[in-house]
Amino acid sequence: MVPGTLATVAELIERAERGFEITKGRRDGFDQDRKAAVDGVAHALRPTSMHRRLPARRLLFLDLEGPHPLAAVVLGDPDHATHLTWQVSGAGIRPGTAMWGTAREAGELLLEQRAAGAGAPAVIAWLGYPAPGMFRALSDRTARTCAARLAFDIRRVGELLPRTARMAIEAHSYGATLAAYALARLDAEPPPAGQAGPLIDTLATIGSAGIPDRLLRDPSDLGIPSSRRYEAVASRDLLARCGRLLSGRTTVAGLPFAVEGHPESGLHAVTGHNTSRFVPGSDDPEYGYRDPGTLSLHNLARILIGGTPPFS
Repeated sequence: MVPGTLATVAELIERAERGFEITKGRRDGFDQDRKAAVDGVAHALRPTSMHRRLPARRLLFLDLEGPHPLAAVVLGDPDHATHLTWQVSGAGIRPGTAMWGTAREAGELLLEQRAAGAGAPAVIAWLGYPAPGMFRALSDRTARTCAARLAFDIRRVGELLPRTARMAIEAHSYGATLAAYALARLDAEPPPAGQAGPLIDTLATIGSAGIPDRLLRDPSDLGIPSSRRYEAVASRDLLARCGRLLSGRTTVAGLPFAVEGHPESGLHAVTGHNTSRFVPGSDDPEYGYRDPGTLSLHNLARILIGGTPPFS
């Protein structure tokens, strides 16, 4: 993608989807990893693959040129959005294994943002990096090397958004580490003359694997004041806590928000590290950070559109 060649995000999407039609015709010639990515994206985009209450999915990109497949799916209409959220996932979440589930989570977030009062929200389910496994997630290497792609995508889409749109990032697990490096990169590289910078004004992390201290030496680091940085780690999320301890990373130096449930409002507590855990009909249901009906998703939606969590 060359900056300045497109006027709308819709044009970016249309280009990606035309390319995807060609890619699907070449599927049989790919290795197993790339076949899985093509199939995962196709399943996520298929109109009948999710409940009809969820928004339609569109392809922002599918990149098969590098050593690992990368992809991002858009829900909502960024060209007319009041709010755009980048949803960045964590360790082990890749297009070939989790594109459908990640896109579904983005749809649930969008619906919750509408319920919270957002006029026209849009969400990007971004799987644009080779998410490491649990052991490799103790190192910052992947986050450092892949931050450029996330920063590029944020800037590229940000240049095409309505000037009144607000952008936010929601990041889970190792995705929080990556998001911090990308935000630091954006903060250190001002936009070209005559171009508005990206409008990222909020960062909300869930089950965060932590952020290095050196990225948080000042309240305004990452280009986002600490008053608009939020984080939540569920009491039963041992992976996030162990990950921080073993990696030596810290918090987001921002504000905590509640995910332990609010029975009076019928909102469930997060019961582990995953983003989705709920299985309908279960005798002993468990819930992830992005599951509908949780206090976590309820608070996230309100934080990401510029508000504050009503239950803390």
